[in-house]
Amino acid sequence: MRRTRLAAAIAVAAATVLGVPAVADAAPKPKADIPVQLVAMNDFHGRISNTAGGDSQLLTSPGPDRVYGRLDENKHNDDTYIEVGGSANVASTVKRVQADFRRSAGSKAASYFVGAGDLISASPFESSVFKDEPTIEVLNAMGLNASSVGNHEFDRGTRELRRISAATDGTFTDNVTACQGVQRDVTGCFTDSTGHAFRGAQFPYLAANVVSKRTGQPMLPPYQIFDAGQGRKVALIGVVTDTTPTIVSPDGVADVKFIDEAEAVNRWTHELKKQGISAIGVLVHEGGSVTVGKDSAHYTNSCDNLTGPIVDLNNRIDKQVDFIVSAHTHQMYNCLLPVRGSQPRLVTQAGFYGRLVTDIRLSLDPQTGDVDRQASYRAANVNVTRENPDTTVAAIVKYWNDRSAVAGNKVIGHITADIMRASAGGKENRGAESSLGNLVAQAQLEALQQPQFADPTVGLPVIAFMNPGGLRTDLLFDNSKGGEAPGDVTYREAFDVQPFGNTVNAITLTGAAIDQVLEEQFQADGPRATQLVLGTSQGFTYRYDLSKPYGQRVTNIALNGTPIVPTTSYRVVANSFLVGGGDTFNGFTTGTNPVTGPVDVDTAVSYFAAHPSVSPPQADHGTVG
Repeated sequence: MRRTRLAAAIAVAAATVLGVPAVADAAPKPKADIPVQLVAMNDFHGRISNTAGGDSQLLTSPGPDRVYGRLDENKHNDDTYIEVGGSANVASTVKRVQADFRRSAGSKAASYFVGAGDLISASPFESSVFKDEPTIEVLNAMGLNASSVGNHEFDRGTRELRRISAATDGTFTDNVTACQGVQRDVTGCFTDSTGHAFRGAQFPYLAANVVSKRTGQPMLPPYQIFDAGQGRKVALIGVVTDTTPTIVSPDGVADVKFIDEAEAVNRWTHELKKQGISAIGVLVHEGGSVTVGKDSAHYTNSCDNLTGPIVDLNNRIDKQVDFIVSAHTHQMYNCLLPVRGSQPRLVTQAGFYGRLVTDIRLSLDPQTGDVDRQASYRAANVNVTRENPDTTVAAIVKYWNDRSAVAGNKVIGHITADIMRASAGGKENRGAESSLGNLVAQAQLEALQQPQFADPTVGLPVIAFMNPGGLRTDLLFDNSKGGEAPGDVTYREAFDVQPFGNTVNAITLTGAAIDQVLEEQFQADGPRATQLVLGTSQGFTYRYDLSKPYGQRVTNIALNGTPIVPTTSYRVVANSFLVGGGDTFNGFTTGTNPVTGPVDVDTAVSYFAAHPSVSPPQADHGTVG
């Protein structure tokens, strides 16, 4: 023992002589986790102006009469709502939650605003009539940092998506075609005399699973990398539902293929890991559905009984992915889903139309750069309230509303009552026939009953069809945005019903092909796994029996009481989306002698000119039996 003490004493003395501290320094203090925030939005659909009616109402406190997310129709509705939405309010909400994050995490903490697709298209008049350039300008002003593409980003085709996302890559040699003759400027189609010019998206659209058939590479960037601080990075991979080719015009996406979402995510996850990036998230335009109960405190953040494609994707996506922002199903949920071989993973969605944003807060391990799921790892859907709109964004919206008002507020006709899409439980129901769908079909038929749309051997068009997903809002008697009288229909209102800019075309179909089209409506247990009931023109009738096997459900097809004959040819009208086989209505692709007609909204204008006062048509062309 004495020898040990002596040795120690000698060592201390030697250290003192050499000028080395006699006592070792304390171990360095471990670095704190790195805080990171993502604020996410999905399915905005160009709602740059303040929304109205049901689109603006967010249920925040379900009353006792609401059962599992639906109202008991036999009881009084005592739900509580707040008014939400509008891009100026989205902008101020994003700023507010970012400021709240930085108060707690530090003024230099990294925060990014991201999207999960369908930010454009299926938009209201003031954006859609300008090919959604207004929405892109608004998103730029909001400071959006990145977004996955959604299926609606492909509504006008890959060429237009490249233009509006500023990913022109030298392909736009024909400027007039790029803007469909609207303007010379290849980037901005609506530059005005004041010099207000569109410059494209100032954020990247991500499309890891949309692959060019020519090059085999993603048509747009597959991922975006962000600086999290202290030399660490966060990467986001963007993918879209691989069903996109069945729900957009096939011609518009003929140059790309949509590969499996999880396979694309896993491929690029491995690539990012090779680059030394461990914190990885996914922006996926695909989603699920929840069953919401009576717990008002968690109504917008429920994860009750989550079902749908997002569950399968979560199961198949690499465990190295730390969180998933989902979209497409217009649902609001905030989930921690199990991950094989790892800790549970955040999976979120923020509703639609800018009614909510998701506030995601993460902590990165400074040593590994990975997300520390044991530390701060949470998300919350935040209401987009209207008390403090962002003035910069509001000014942009006003500019585009002022430009659209002249044409948009022109009265084109009159309705005697609301003309509605089909609904169930207060929500749009595409699985049922609608009065509005039948009206649109009739308008399109009458517009094309002219010699230039005839088939020389068949004659003029006699039947028209309209897809329910192409009807984006109702025609309401008391909707007077431009100050018009009750019942007056403006060009803006007609455009909002059909905002996609499809052409209305004539083709010749056999009676057998018409039968195929009708059968293809009833695919709840078939290839599409949904029921989509078409609008049809006057005098067209059929019967259906869902107890029969798929493909044998439709009988008694007739036109003005005369049976449709399988071997006889008929001249038929449908929009370009359907004619191309959209929504897997493949029967239309058998059509012959196609002739392209006017843009869909123009057929509504001509119909109201011929019928100054329109009453809701019956929704009884297809009957059960």
